[in-house]
Amino acid sequence: MIKDFQFIFLLGIKGVAMANLAVILKKLGKRVTGVDVKETFITDEILKKHRINFQTQFNFLPEKVDLLIYSAAHQGFANPLVQEAKKKGIKIMSQVDFFNKLWSDFSIKVAVSGCHGKTTTASLLSYSLILLNQKPSYLVGAPSFKDKKTEFLGSDCQEKKYFVVEADEYAVSPPDDMTPKILRLTPDWIINTNIDYDHPDVYDNIDTVKKTFTSFFDGRKLVVNLDDKPTREVIRLVKPERLVTYGTNKDADYRIVNWRVTETGSWFRIAGLGEFELSLFGLHNILNATAVISFLNVLGFTSNQIKSSLKDFLGAKRRFELVKKINRLMIFDDYGHHPKEIEKTILAARQRFKKRRIIVIFQPHTYSRTVAFLTNFRESLSLADIAYILPIFASARERKEDFQITSQKLVVPSKKKLIFIDNEESLRDQLTLILRAEDIIITMGAGDVYKVIEKIVPDTLRIKIGH
Repeated sequence: MIKDFQFIFLLGIKGVAMANLAVILKKLGKRVTGVDVKETFITDEILKKHRINFQTQFNFLPEKVDLLIYSAAHQGFANPLVQEAKKKGIKIMSQVDFFNKLWSDFSIKVAVSGCHGKTTTASLLSYSLILLNQKPSYLVGAPSFKDKKTEFLGSDCQEKKYFVVEADEYAVSPPDDMTPKILRLTPDWIINTNIDYDHPDVYDNIDTVKKTFTSFFDGRKLVVNLDDKPTREVIRLVKPERLVTYGTNKDADYRIVNWRVTETGSWFRIAGLGEFELSLFGLHNILNATAVISFLNVLGFTSNQIKSSLKDFLGAKRRFELVKKINRLMIFDDYGHHPKEIEKTILAARQRFKKRRIIVIFQPHTYSRTVAFLTNFRESLSLADIAYILPIFASARERKEDFQITSQKLVVPSKKKLIFIDNEESLRDQLTLILRAEDIIITMGAGDVYKVIEKIVPDTLRIKIGH
């Protein structure tokens, strides 16, 4: 099927999964082009590195295109370029449907799902398989992931054993196709980190999310987090022979019996397997690592082999990533955009930096999510010592006029730690006034909040903290 196409056009090529797919296709010898907005994305560097050209005009298709792949971005199936391709008889496929063709001849197809933690878990599994010399292919929702020596990106689909994919529970192409993408995937194994209510533009409540995961799990081999209550409810009727569980729960097959976090990493013990070290931080990442350990051990890898493959992993891009250090002051960037993710990241920072102030710069992502989780955002952000809240980063799928919500509504008198900031100049002024030499700053959100990093540490702040 894939060999039938040579000139492939990606709609929304700057999306993380699309950019990584473009790299895979380029390595397969395909002629890859695409379209996206002019605005600089975190994936621009990837596309440039692999010499993948793209256009920023949505009003024409290149002359040579025999396959167009679209995602939920830029109106998805309803985009005029998709409709033009349809008129010209060009083959059209959604990203998830194309991916099912791409991995169809791999012998072990692994989908890493869950509402939080799936990027880190999928990246760590891919990284471990690389170090175990298994030469996996992988498609994850991060531009890259790193170890203490180098940076890993992309795969070439040459070996046909392992393919790891981060499995997205969002819809294929709202509002035309509201099918959750995970229900189109055909994995042999599913590693699931948790189940939670998110994407209020797709799901009505937690029950509709659980119904989706129930269908996704049906008939497949599973590795699941037994600490997660919604997951426990979904797996009640799963046959034991296709179920592997992990967590701190006393009934877990792979049970974490002790753990601790320091400024240099995390340490934990799994009953029957021994002690493990990570260069990641927090119980949530220990759970993510235990998911990987459980799966690899079931496949037959020994405890010592797994230990060696994990310890130098530094994480995926934009997952509590250290981006700048000036003496003792440290700035991290994190993709967290759901209250649970914010809570876990701040708690991990507290565990790691026990005596330092945690300052969060948060950019809400989408109007619908901000409305649905308004109270939850206030609670999770209040775990920081100070939380500056920027204007909402809107999705192209939403219209501002359909919502009566702004970032200011996150700020209430009872939550004195929460401060609304409407522009970067005001943010710089605030930080100039309050910053201390050992503070921990975390930029957080699924939009472009990471771009303010250079702007929030100008020369005035460098002088203030003694650089």
